Amino acid sequence: MVNLPDHLYEDYNKLKLTSPNSYASSSYASSSSAPPPLPGLTIVPNPTVQMIFQWVYDLHKPNSFESDFALHNLAYQRNNFDFLPRLLWESPGTAYIMLQKIIEVYRHIVGHISLPFSPNLNPHRVYDVLLLFQSMAYHPDTKGHFLKAKMPNYFYSLMDIGVTDKPYEHMRLGALGVIAHMIKASEDGAATRFLMDTSAVSHCVKPIEFGSTDSKTLAVFILHKIMSTDEGLQYCCVLADRFFVIDELLKKLLHHLSYMARPSPALFRLLVGCYSKLSKKPRVRDGLRRYPPTLLFDRTFARLIAEDEVTGNYWRQLVENMENINNEAPKTLLSMK
Repeated sequence: MVNLPDHLYEDYNKLKLTSPNSYASSSYASSSSAPPPLPGLTIVPNPTVQMIFQWVYDLHKPNSFESDFALHNLAYQRNNFDFLPRLLWESPGTAYIMLQKIIEVYRHIVGHISLPFSPNLNPHRVYDVLLLFQSMAYHPDTKGHFLKAKMPNYFYSLMDIGVTDKPYEHMRLGALGVIAHMIKASEDGAATRFLMDTSAVSHCVKPIEFGSTDSKTLAVFILHKIMSTDEGLQYCCVLADRFFVIDELLKKLLHHLSYMARPSPALFRLLVGCYSKLSKKPRVRDGLRRYPPTLLFDRTFARLIAEDEVTGNYWRQLVENMENINNEAPKTLLSMK
């Protein structure tokens, strides 16, 4: 989510989130997914280090134009100053002030009901805050502190929004981005264990059911990253109820993609990747054999499988794993080989 191309998250078509510096900052201003900025806010193209420090100071002026201006420019410049995530985290009270802007949203979230925003709560403020939290969740100097402070818990409520209105979608997508950045940056599995301990899988349900294709992609990206570790895969499969919830969500997404004129290659790749990883478990293979994701094997997505090497490899691994059941594969699998 650092430097959004045309979305609120990185280009997951390439499945890379190697560095916040890898995206062009000009994309932020033209992002079609971003909510409209507050009137009068402009971008300072080449700020000095002194200006960055002043903007962080200005964040402490609640509900003021100076605060909004500072927040907007800091979010825009977040990938241009490597020290910024650490400055935000270590400046006394700054992370707390930013968190208050997230907490203010809670009273506007009531299940499937969309409540009107108060004049002091602009979705763009929340969006900018989420962008800055994404950088803190990813930066090597702050990601450990971010996780130790159990910060993801504050973003789950935004992921659980059950409405499709644009302002809420922006916040849902930004919150998903924080979790995606955190789990992508984790190299020791700590983030995955934290997500398992806090039932993060259940917080991916609403984004998949109500979110845009971008939100769905991020939610599945998080599931895919959890399944990419042995602990995470075991977690997803150890309880039958948990597996069937995941399986149902993935099948809903396959159904969603089948009705799209141009299905998202990134989302489809992650879906096939999830099934490929799940099929490594013998109990899951048995469940998939009984209730297979038939849309993966009836040539509905034959073009996507053929055109993308990674997707094709995932699909062939899935077929191979399912064939290992009594050395006999379902006929639907054999029809595409």
